[in-house]
Amino acid sequence: MDLTDLFEFKSPARVVFGLNVIEKLGAEITAIGGKKALLVTDPGVRKAGLVGRVEKKLKEASIGYEVFDKVEANPRLSTVHAGAAVYREQKCDLIIGIGGGSPLDAAKAIGVKATHEGSVADYTRRGGKPVQDILPPLIAIPTTSGTGSEVTWFSVLTDPEVKSKIVIATPIIAADIALVDPGMTQTMPPEVTAFTGMDALTHAVEAYVSIKATPFSDTLALKAIELIGANLREAVGNGDNLKARSNMMLGSTIAGIAFANSSVGLVHAVAHALGGQFDIAHGIANAVMLPLVMQYNLIAAPGKYADIAYALGEDVEGLTEMESARISVEAVQELSEDIGIPTDLRKLGADPSLIDVLADESESQTGSYPFNPRKVKKEDVRAMFKDAFGA
Repeated sequence: MDLTDLFEFKSPARVVFGLNVIEKLGAEITAIGGKKALLVTDPGVRKAGLVGRVEKKLKEASIGYEVFDKVEANPRLSTVHAGAAVYREQKCDLIIGIGGGSPLDAAKAIGVKATHEGSVADYTRRGGKPVQDILPPLIAIPTTSGTGSEVTWFSVLTDPEVKSKIVIATPIIAADIALVDPGMTQTMPPEVTAFTGMDALTHAVEAYVSIKATPFSDTLALKAIELIGANLREAVGNGDNLKARSNMMLGSTIAGIAFANSSVGLVHAVAHALGGQFDIAHGIANAVMLPLVMQYNLIAAPGKYADIAYALGEDVEGLTEMESARISVEAVQELSEDIGIPTDLRKLGADPSLIDVLADESESQTGSYPFNPRKVKKEDVRAMFKDAFGA
């Protein structure tokens, strides 16, 4: 970009990063005056014993709490409303989100619904109502190295009535504190490590090539690509490798900061369409579609994709810019294959007869579709979905 251009950079959440930082939870809550927390999570995170670790710290600090563990893979409006009802009924005064992107996004939205009238959908981009700065304190504790939701100001929700993803987007909903503890990711099974890691890589790649990218977001995005490219295979292959887990967590978090500022592109638009129509988890949808979108975008930003190849550790010495750019796609395809990412959407339960519906829904994703480096034509999106269905 032209360095004489005006740009902004923000990062509302205070990040505390490191192994065993979960030990600081009680002190952090005491410092903000919290008395009773609503713990927002999902059944899998609770079953893995991670909620129990948080509960232990709350008990040690004599802080009351209530657990809401009903969050699904693509959090629904009704789930957010139910969580907000528990928050009010139990007279909570802060929220702790524990989990991957779904519980963390749900925790943000519950804070909105708990303090605002009407449906939480009213406060999404489509609803148009502004979120007021009256939300309860929010502490985010990620248990995956994928979404970066602990440091973003987005909450992605599902409206099942119209089979669509809708987004609350304002810095007001960002976590006040992100306790980013790599040890909280050790129970992730290999397949979840794989698709959440590819989700983080998608955030970094799309942040870097976005037409809204800035020197700040570029610096973070490239570092995230480097960290993820060098550590994802090891994290999938040996979940006890704390060095790989820590580097993946760091890569995911800084990718989150990057894309929160630069926005994302076509991968997210098509992934939101898939999630809305077929309830496919966001991370796996991103993972499947990333190489296809990268291939499509090459001609619009070959220099940036060449940088991505280098950040992924590829040898591009002596190659032309476009040759290097193409290697970035090959590198991501090889990484996906190595860690078991599927290449056919039908294996995820998607229906190829709805390609036109998916293309229309992708186009409606105004928070991502317009910021893609290549101007998108709907017929190209249809063709991309056909490729992803093996058609």
